[in-house]
Amino acid sequence: MLVNTTKGEWVTGQAGRWLALLGLLTIIAMQSACSKSASAQADQITCTPVAGAKKIATAKLFIEHNATDQDTGVHGAFDDVGWSRLCVFDPTGRQVLGVKPEGQLGDLTLGGIFFESREPPNSEFSLADLRAAFPEGRYEVRGTSFDGTGLTGFATFTHDIPAEPTITSPPESAMVSINNLAIEWNDVTKTVDGRPITITGYEVIITKDVKDDPNGFSVPTYDVHVPPDRNRLSVPVEFLEPHTTYELEVLALEKSGNQTISVRFFKTQ
Repeated sequence: MLVNTTKGEWVTGQAGRWLALLGLLTIIAMQSACSKSASAQADQITCTPVAGAKKIATAKLFIEHNATDQDTGVHGAFDDVGWSRLCVFDPTGRQVLGVKPEGQLGDLTLGGIFFESREPPNSEFSLADLRAAFPEGRYEVRGTSFDGTGLTGFATFTHDIPAEPTITSPPESAMVSINNLAIEWNDVTKTVDGRPITITGYEVIITKDVKDDPNGFSVPTYDVHVPPDRNRLSVPVEFLEPHTTYELEVLALEKSGNQTISVRFFKTQ
């Protein structure tokens, strides 16, 4: 067997057969890689602009930063009467999300979707990494309604992440009475990098620390939004149970939707 090598030389015999086999495997591998690439492109969900598209009812994209656990992710919410396809593009035109329900869900379509990205620790994916990956600006939304009508809109995305809402009461792992319990925290006036910020409100979430409801949403939870000029919230005795551990979260909410969480636990007497 004669095989022409890359140097223009000819090789015969067993060496030639091995080189021929190696070349064949290389070609197969290249064809497989090209096939996978083409398949990935074919599988990508795309959304082209539609003339006469109506504005989507809800389009939100925001950052959630956990100051206690030191992790950060991107959340989004997109809602309308019902859509069969939806895509989101960043300010540079790069597609960052594509959703298309399939099967019987595709026939029913989706009325809305809320997603949370993975929230890796900041040591793995820093705030600087997030800012680089998700630039500020208007993220374009394109979609198709259940009846074929086009959907369009924009979600405003900023890097204005609130600083930590420091919880001042109750102390971490405190033993508290179910009577007259109040949650208190310090006002948030800056971003995590020290710039002025507009806080539109705070959210207080108290959740019974149990794992006895794997298939439902019946875990006792007290979830309240308060105006931005408040830094104290009383907890009704009707909600609390004695000798029970609770998780407490206080969130600072910024005007573009970004939010920062502080977390601690307490136990009732």
